[in-house]
Amino acid sequence: WRAAIVQTLSAAERQFFEQAALQYQRDLAGDTSALAYLASRGFSPQAASTFRLGVVRTPLVGHESLRGRLVIPYLTPSGVVNFSFRCLRQHVCKEAGCPKYLPIEGRERNAYNVLDQKKDSPFICVAEGELDALTLSMCGLPAVGMPGAKQWKRHFSRCLEDFDVIYAFGDGDEAGSKFSSHLAKEARARPIAMPQGMDVNSLYLKEGADGLRRLID
Repeated sequence: WRAAIVQTLSAAERQFFEQAALQYQRDLAGDTSALAYLASRGFSPQAASTFRLGVVRTPLVGHESLRGRLVIPYLTPSGVVNFSFRCLRQHVCKEAGCPKYLPIEGRERNAYNVLDQKKDSPFICVAEGELDALTLSMCGLPAVGMPGAKQWKRHFSRCLEDFDVIYAFGDGDEAGSKFSSHLAKEARARPIAMPQGMDVNSLYLKEGADGLRRLID
């Protein structure tokens, strides 16, 4: 089966998540700096709309500390079930002591872009993060984003078992190699040899969609 296992949301939570996604999409439409950041990563306004990306400029109650962050909603057939918030400041997050990504407090991590699991495809790609999964999907390669190997949950493998081939797109570093090796063990995935120091998005910016497709050809 190709459905993600997620925490049950109450009707009020679903309504709040949908309201948040709509508000932050509206915020993004008038935010030139956030749009410029997305353009620098190769994401057009159309792609941002398709994946319902946003930015926190008018925070809803409880989201005040997230002001200025990129909003990545987790979309499912039943609506928005989770969010991730990425820092957009012009600094190196690790050096600044700033978490690059923040989840919804109290929510379990789940698979990103599960709508691609519904596509008629014999294969699926698994990326190390949301924006890399978005990049692959935008290039016509069905993809989901998973948390790193340390946060892998056993049921993630069950969500992928219907596909003939699973490609693991870890980053081109030690952590990415561990991620791909873990998926090979847990979900019979085929590790993709990413160039050293690169990830899916940086390779896309350098070589375009063809560069990513060549990795699985």
